[in-house]
Amino acid sequence: MNQCYLPNSSSIVELQAVDGNQIEKVQYFHHKVRNHIEILLGETYVLPEVLQAFSHFSIALAALINPKIEFEEGQVKERDMNNKYDIYDKYFEVQRVQNMTYGQFIQQYLDTSAELVNEFQYTSMSRGEIAYILKGWEAANLILLSNQTIAAQHFPPSKVFEAAPKNNEERALYRWKLAHHGFAIFMIFSGHCFQKSLDLLEQGGNEEELADWLDKGAHLFRATTACMEFGNSFTATVYRGVVRPDMSKANEEANLPNGFSGTQNFEYVQWRKLKVKLLKTVQAKQATLSQLVMEKMELFRTYYLEDMHIHSIIAGRMVGIEKSLLQEGMGQKKRKALKISAGDMLRMMAKMREKEVDFIIGR
Repeated sequence: MNQCYLPNSSSIVELQAVDGNQIEKVQYFHHKVRNHIEILLGETYVLPEVLQAFSHFSIALAALINPKIEFEEGQVKERDMNNKYDIYDKYFEVQRVQNMTYGQFIQQYLDTSAELVNEFQYTSMSRGEIAYILKGWEAANLILLSNQTIAAQHFPPSKVFEAAPKNNEERALYRWKLAHHGFAIFMIFSGHCFQKSLDLLEQGGNEEELADWLDKGAHLFRATTACMEFGNSFTATVYRGVVRPDMSKANEEANLPNGFSGTQNFEYVQWRKLKVKLLKTVQAKQATLSQLVMEKMELFRTYYLEDMHIHSIIAGRMVGIEKSLLQEGMGQKKRKALKISAGDMLRMMAKMREKEVDFIIGR
C-alpha cells in the first residue's frame, strides 16, 4: 500500500499553488470517471461487462500512479504520539504534510483512487456503492478542474501497480486501511464544499452556485459511506479474527482511554465542525432560501441518515451482538459492561441525526 499523505490541517485551502500540479492527469481521470458512471448508471449492468470495464479502468489509471511523492525537507510532520489524532493516523498509515502543494495532494488523490479501482473488481461490494464513489470522484475532479478547460487527455496504458497482498488476512487489513484513505480524501473535499456553502450563505451569494456546492458536498460525503462498504468487504470471521484484534493491539499500545472511534479521526472531526455550522446557518436562514437550495439540503439529509443506517448494518454484520471497541473502552473506564450492541449504539445515534436534520423537511 502507498503511504497516505494528507494536508496538515485537513483543508484544500491550505495547499500551496505551484507549477506542476498534475492537472492533465486529473483531466484524464475525470474523462474515465464519466465513462464509468455511464456504464454503471446506464444500460450496461451485466456483471461480467462491469468487471471487465473496471479491469480496463485499472489499466488506464496505472500511468497516473507515482508510488514515491517528493517532499521538501521538513514537510512531512513528525507525529506526536500523545496526540489522539496522530495515534489514529499511525494505525491507518497516514502522514501529515505541512505546506502541501496541489501537485502533492493531487498525486496522493490519484494514487489512492487508482488503488481503489484496482481492488473494486475483487470485492463483494455492490455496483451501486461503487457508483457513489464514482460520483464523489466526479465532484472532486470538478473542484480541482475549476477555472480549467476540461480537455481530452491521453496517457498510454501501463502495467497495473499491484499493491494488494495475496494473503487473505493481509488483504483484509489492506482494504480496511485503504478505505480509510479514501474516506479521508472525500471528507476533505466535502468539508471544502461546506465551507464554500457557508461563505455564500453568509455573504448572500448566488443561490445556484450555493446549490451546486451543497450538491457536491452531499455526494462527496456519500462517497465516504461507500468507502466504508469497500473497507468491510471481507467476512465477519476475518473481521473478528484479524481486523478487530489488530486495532485492539494498536489501541493498547497507544494506551488510549477509549477504543478507536470517529473522535480520533481528524478528517471527520474537522468535517463535523463545518457540518454543524452549516446546519445551524441554513436553519437560521431557511425562510429566505430557495426551493433549489433546500432540495440540495434534503439530498444531504438523505445521505446523512443513510450513512448511519449503513454503519449499523455493517456493525451487525461484522460484530453481531458484541460491543464496539469504543463501548468496550467506556465499559472498562466505568468498570461496568455496557449491555447494548455496537449496532444498537449506532441506531441510537441515527435517531439523534434524525432530530438534528428534521428542520430540513419541516418547512
